[in-house]
Amino acid sequence: MYLQSFTIKNFRKFGENDNEVMFVNSKEICHNNSGQDSPPLVSPSSTLIIGKNNTGKTTITHALTMLTNNKLSIKSSDFNLSYLNNLIDTYIAAYQNEDESPQPDLKTPLETPKLEFELKIKLDNPADEYIHNLSQFMLIGNDYGKAIIIKAIYELKEEANFFAAVKTLVQQKRQEPSDKNSETPNDEKVDKRTLLEEILKLLDDKNQTEFKLSYKNKIDQEVKNFSLDKLLEINCIKANRHLNKNVLTGVFKRIVISLFSNEESDGLFNQELKDINDIITEKVEQKNKSISEILREIEQINHIDMKLSGNVTKDDILDNLIKYSFSDGDSYIPEDQFGLGYINLVNIIGEIIDYINSYEENSHRSRINLLLIEEPEAFMHPQMQEFFIKRIDLAVNKAIQQKSTDGTPAIPATQSLKCQIVITTHSSHIVNSKIHSSNSFDNINYLTTENRCSKVIPLYDKLLTESSQPSNSKSSKKSDAKSDSNNSSLDYKLDSNDLLFLKKHIKYKVSELFFSDAIILVEGRTEEMLLNYFLENDKDLKKYYISIFGIGGAYGKVYFRLIQQLKIPCLIITDIDIERFNCEKNKRCKKSCPKCKGETSKSKNIKQITSLLDRKTTNDTLKYLHKSYDLHENMQYTERDNVYFVFQKDQIEGQYATSLEEAIILTNYDNKIILKLLTKFFPKKSKNFIIDNKIKCESSYEIQQQISKNCGKTEFASMLLYNMIISDAESLCIRLPSYIDDGLKWLKNQLANYYGEKK
Repeated sequence: MYLQSFTIKNFRKFGENDNEVMFVNSKEICHNNSGQDSPPLVSPSSTLIIGKNNTGKTTITHALTMLTNNKLSIKSSDFNLSYLNNLIDTYIAAYQNEDESPQPDLKTPLETPKLEFELKIKLDNPADEYIHNLSQFMLIGNDYGKAIIIKAIYELKEEANFFAAVKTLVQQKRQEPSDKNSETPNDEKVDKRTLLEEILKLLDDKNQTEFKLSYKNKIDQEVKNFSLDKLLEINCIKANRHLNKNVLTGVFKRIVISLFSNEESDGLFNQELKDINDIITEKVEQKNKSISEILREIEQINHIDMKLSGNVTKDDILDNLIKYSFSDGDSYIPEDQFGLGYINLVNIIGEIIDYINSYEENSHRSRINLLLIEEPEAFMHPQMQEFFIKRIDLAVNKAIQQKSTDGTPAIPATQSLKCQIVITTHSSHIVNSKIHSSNSFDNINYLTTENRCSKVIPLYDKLLTESSQPSNSKSSKKSDAKSDSNNSSLDYKLDSNDLLFLKKHIKYKVSELFFSDAIILVEGRTEEMLLNYFLENDKDLKKYYISIFGIGGAYGKVYFRLIQQLKIPCLIITDIDIERFNCEKNKRCKKSCPKCKGETSKSKNIKQITSLLDRKTTNDTLKYLHKSYDLHENMQYTERDNVYFVFQKDQIEGQYATSLEEAIILTNYDNKIILKLLTKFFPKKSKNFIIDNKIKCESSYEIQQQISKNCGKTEFASMLLYNMIISDAESLCIRLPSYIDDGLKWLKNQLANYYGEKK
């Protein structure tokens, strides 16, 4: 059996929706005796819970351990504040009149604050599993293929007392004078803020408010005499944010002590301990006589002799048995000279070994085993983080091997380990390693916040490869109509090649998007280099963690589904990429060319684009958005959910730019830095398009071609960035093209709304 999912409702930052965490099935990890490398099991099949700080990762592990410990000391801080505020609205509406009863006759009965959790349990092999712990949750005719549901609810023991206290608080707050110096009652609405503070105090007052934990089955029938700790065994390796001194000694001391903690080792050291204690007793015997004689002189009557003797026990020996040091050749380095990252890594491995040593063979037949590892990346270098998640399965396998082949009779053999491994992290390197070691997005729970509540988004390959639109014909027609509107959802379905590209491309920095406040997808290196500079110098945007990724215009659509699932504000900056015929690029055309019919012009024929009439784009992303390669006047930016697309839709100085470089040149046609760079890169030809210290805008496309031909776009961007950085003069500042400026304004607005900073 295994835990399929865990739902958290109204606990801390979790609300009433989007709160189900999915877990991967437990896999049996066996020691491979063949001598060949066994396929990796732990990292690909472990569950990953990822998200930025304060999104609820630790809350999930805390909720699981709280339930298995049957903890009843619930605090007001355990309740979701939005949930409590909604409850308070119902209390105010019910109790504003003094003559109301503690529980008024309402169409919708009042509710007391409660926390709800739901566990879905799946059976691997009902015939081979002891399911007596689950019998009360299995309904008549239960389909073993479906999940068994266990509901755990924390609620008040005495509801009537709570409602009476709340009624008193509501009416007190209403009758308090608005002015402390006034005796006139306040007839305005109850102050929710102060009432909330009082109700929080009420929930924390153990004399007035007491909670109970009850369990219910799928149809809300209460199950008596059930305890989750009989079904769920949880071992948590907590994040070591503050590594204590000798932490490794402590871990490995536990491992060694566990070897001597069974019945077979009870007789160990008996003779040795007797010999040690006899020696100690013999040595202190003379002191016994000396102290007794001194006491006799003082006490005289009712004299009591002193007796000292040896009292060394096995626990005393084991408690100080381990001295942990690191061997480097013939030298031994003490623990306190290790780096923090190495200490944390060894500490985690030590905890895993300790878990394996205490693991009971076949325990999975009667209970679910969960091994939770919290934020293993603490203090680790990025390379060590990736290495950890890739190789953890080998470490576990080796630990099983050593235990199963150890000849010490005191150690019970373990041939296999069957548990669910859950790792919480905010490391993009661990996410990257997880995706690549498993070659999949499966078994990843992405946590984000929306409306100040934690939101769980389970990721998996099918989420990206299957259409989100209805499959029936009527619905499909409606969906197609909706997809043509400006605000419809993106429904680009990835094929196998798209999915392979996305998983491989994640390796090159893109896994950072899981932990970003916003992301910007751009076409190439020029945009990536320059936008980082502008973000750093923007007083509003520099407050956020914004990641910029160069993906190319043809591959932007591959990211649509993933970005929409993550709900992160995403700005996509792409080029309009107007299709030009060869004759418009000073090249020979075929006879089929609709522009020149194959005629070759002896003079230069580099065509500027001043109209989009009868023009097409070569950009696959724009084609997908507008359902056509055709361009037209008055094109608009596109917004789809959390994604905004901008491109060179408007003329700049009468011209349509087809690339960022051309747009920058047209926008800054009189900028001294631009003029200096163009003169430097091609001094002879620059005379043709620079007149009176201004660039001829009619030559913008030719200049772009010269940049590509002579120095390259990356070199041009590098030199442009260099001169922008070393120049302090405001008059020399490069201005962003209007389409990029428009996109950044949208991004500011999205972030301000998201973080509640909009005025």
